[in-house]
Amino acid sequence: MRFLFFLLSPLLACAGVHLINDSPYTLRVVIQGYDGTYLGEMIIQPQHLSDWSDSFGTMGRYGPGTKQGNMSRVPYTILWYCLESEEGDEYSICTGVATGSTVTAQGCSGRRMCKPKKKPGTSNNPQESEGLLDENNGFPVQEQGSILPGQ
Repeated sequence: MRFLFFLLSPLLACAGVHLINDSPYTLRVVIQGYDGTYLGEMIIQPQHLSDWSDSFGTMGRYGPGTKQGNMSRVPYTILWYCLESEEGDEYSICTGVATGSTVTAQGCSGRRMCKPKKKPGTSNNPQESEGLLDENNGFPVQEQGSILPGQ
């Protein structure tokens, strides 16, 4: 019995979650404690998985010798962010994640979509990028054979 406890004791001293990026995007995942405390982050490629573990008493303000070193930080909040978008948009978020849980990017709530980065010289206005707006004053350019409203 002592031998079994000896083998399991490292598992009792740390907590963690299994993270699966089941999206078509490269995502950055941030793990927070129940109180919003930053616990860690990693980048996970599309269709890959990773295990994140939190060893009590070894990170940040929860370091050795502090009262917080033995405090629970669960349930976790898992935040998935688009790595390749211009603003680093939020992809999805899972709250109330228990120790040992498996969390998928698609299984969390949120937009679950990444906006691609804008290419240099592109516009937010689709008509402008298609050449349908006059560059001088922003009014529609009449194409041959088309009739604009009000004419």
